[in-house]
Amino acid sequence: MEESMLVAGGVAASQVQPSDSFEHHLIVEERAEPSPITPKPRARAHLAAWQVKLARDMMLAQMGDGLALADVARRLGMSVSHFIKGFHESEGVSPYHWFVQRRIAQATMLLRDETIPLSKVADECGFADQSHFTKAFTRLLGVSPGRWRRALRSSARGLGPDLSIMVLTCGND
Repeated sequence: MEESMLVAGGVAASQVQPSDSFEHHLIVEERAEPSPITPKPRARAHLAAWQVKLARDMMLAQMGDGLALADVARRLGMSVSHFIKGFHESEGVSPYHWFVQRRIAQATMLLRDETIPLSKVADECGFADQSHFTKAFTRLLGVSPGRWRRALRSSARGLGPDLSIMVLTCGND
């Protein structure tokens, strides 16, 4: 003979825990008032002053080479992503952008000496080649290094615009 199950209120009598059924959860959730979800404020990733100084010093030491953020982050005892967020929060720019600004500041100092070719300036400042240097310089200052150098020469003679403002905006803090 077949076993028969009693059904009471939509739940089979053979079920021990009706709250385990998917349908029961849907019914209970529909009756319950939705709880207000309040997002927790995110903690800011801020670096301490000593961490910023150490990071800056380490990045400046890498000026002629490529930027190795993993080394800086490891020295500070944090992940690379946490370091990038913390540096950006502390300095207002990403570590890479800060690094490029310092390279361009160094380049503006070298460009004052007209005997140094642009390719040598690019190499001294750690750029891959003159094209990379020109692109980064133009992106930051709005004028190519060659044109900047010529304008500097003209301003020294009193014939062109004063470029000292551009040097100050990307110089060391």
